[in-house]
Amino acid sequence: MTPASRRPPRGTLPLACALLLGGAGLTAACERGQTYKSGGSVTPTVSGAGGGAAYANAEAAKAAFSRSNGPLTAVLEDVSWIRLESDAATAEERHPDYFKGLTVIDVELYTMNFARPTEETYLLEDSLGASVSTKPASFKSSIQGGVGPKFFSSFLLVFSHTLSKDARWLRLTRKADEGGAVTWQLP
Repeated sequence: MTPASRRPPRGTLPLACALLLGGAGLTAACERGQTYKSGGSVTPTVSGAGGGAAYANAEAAKAAFSRSNGPLTAVLEDVSWIRLESDAATAEERHPDYFKGLTVIDVELYTMNFARPTEETYLLEDSLGASVSTKPASFKSSIQGGVGPKFFSSFLLVFSHTLSKDARWLRLTRKADEGGAVTWQLP
């Protein structure tokens, strides 16, 4: 038997996803997740500076910290939106790396080809010359239907980096075939 003859017929994988998840589950697992209009004004809470900007609600705050480019959508974790989530008392339990002083970014990838984020390198740079890289420890993925990117992955990136009040920008770059880089301009 040749490798090509062992492959399932085209379209079998999305059908299997639909059968496995059932009608309601298919909609939830195969649709794009929460998206935010990116490019809002960002005033992160950093070491040696006062509190971040005030936002009307968690969605508005997350939108300000969200950036998208190509297959990459990234949300910089910050107390500005973490404190507006449903249960402020458990924020430190939900975001332990952020509260340790590390730079944490929530990432979503929408790619045409299957991606294994745990095998990709992500580079974080800032205006002060810091340059650190990491790989996610794990990721969640699903297959999308319709036209456009077919594969969705979500994961956390944790960098051994503390954001300084003197930084003027922060850039995340995905080192992979489909690429993607996002930048946060800081006041």
